[in-house]
Amino acid sequence: MLSVKLRISITVASTAAALSLLVWKRALFPAPVARALAALRDGWLRVARVIGHAQTVAILFVCYFTGIALAALFSRCMRHDHLRLNEPGRWHPRNRKPDTIETLMRQF
Repeated sequence: MLSVKLRISITVASTAAALSLLVWKRALFPAPVARALAALRDGWLRVARVIGHAQTVAILFVCYFTGIALAALFSRCMRHDHLRLNEPGRWHPRNRKPDTIETLMRQF
């Protein structure tokens, strides 16, 4: 006796194989069957687009929290200040040259 999981997987695989064969050989069928298969394909593409979007959101969520958030947590635990926010002012006065026509034309 086959287990329930094995029977379900055999049913899903055989259904997918039969539908794939029908779509692959759809040119051999009359027009109503071809239209039904096209409608089936269009419906599946809509469902697949929703599934793909959900997978993308889930994968990006996992990547963010395992990669970026853990790196930020590690950086905070090690007391790194990458933006140097806690250092005294980093302002350095600029030595200005007198304004002439040439320096005003080439400002950068």
